Amino acid sequence: MQTIQVHLKEVRLSISTFVSFLRALVAKRMSLIMGDERGEIASWVVVTALVVVAAIVIVGIVVVKLTSTANNIQTP
Repeated sequence: MQTIQVHLKEVRLSISTFVSFLRALVAKRMSLIMGDERGEIASWVVVTALVVVAAIVIVGIVVVKLTSTANNIQTP
């Protein structure tokens, strides 16, 4: 009975070591795939600013068109 318990402890230790190794391997591979994310915020700020500027320009064009159309309506 004693040898079975010792053997089970060794198996558990081996499995635990293997799982730790796999976890480290996957983490390393994922970090290579994901890459370095420093500077990512700056690019999102630029993209957001460009979208906001585009929206302001589009709203400005629509307002000018609507205003000119409203001013050109002939009243009887």
